[in-house]
This record gives sequence, structure tokens and C-alpha cells, in this order.
Amino acid sequence: MRSEFLTGKIVTGLGKATGFTEIKWVKLAFSELLGCDPFPGTVNVVLSSKKDLKTWKRLKASPEKSLRPPNPDWCNSLCYKAKIGGRINAAIVLPEVKEYPADQLELVASVNVRETLSLEDGDAVEIEIYRN
Repeated sequence: MRSEFLTGKIVTGLGKATGFTEIKWVKLAFSELLGCDPFPGTVNVVLSSKKDLKTWKRLKASPEKSLRPPNPDWCNSLCYKAKIGGRINAAIVLPEVKEYPADQLELVASVNVRETLSLEDGDAVEIEIYRN
């Protein structure tokens, strides 16, 4: 399995992901992808460079998994297996909505990433994305 690396900075999200990761079908999908239950919420990373943005744009074309909600009013999401800070297995979640920022990654993990890696807003973090 190949991997590619992106670097970004930790940012505070909108606070909506905690409820999302607690929905039964979402929890099940991430349990299958990560091999464990997801921590409630996500960690948000804004990419740091044009090179990272270019790499992310290319990688987005080949998701690991697609989440299709049972409710048609909810958006689909694409998922990518990843590792945060070289230590924490995670999944990048990309909501399929037009207004989602092109430079932002939202990651689900089994632990509180900020606490586990002692990260605060503005801290740099490396994301490894696994490719088949």
C-alpha cells in the first residue's frame, strides 16, 4: 500500500460533527473503515501549501469509501484512510457539498486527536493518506 503526505494546521470546526459521528449508520461505517468506534466529533485541518492543495485535489478523485446516507436530505461523503501525526489511524471525511472549503480536511479517529497529540489551533500536523 502506498501513501502520500499532506501538511496542514489545526483549526476549530463548526461543531456539527459530534452529532454526525454519533448517528448509528455513520458509526457503523467508520467502525468498518477504522476497525474501531469513532470518537464523537472530528478534527479539522487546513492545508498549508499550494503543493498540498494540488496533491489533495488529485487524491480526492479516488476515495476509499463512499458514505450514502439513508435519508436523501443528507449529503453523501467520501472517505479516505489516513494517519494523523504518524500515530493515529483515521479517516478523512469529505462531505459532497459545493460550499465545503477546498483546503480543509475533516478527520475521524477513535480518540480525541487534539488531546492525544497535544494539538491546539494553529499547530502543524502531518496527514498520511493511504492509497491502494
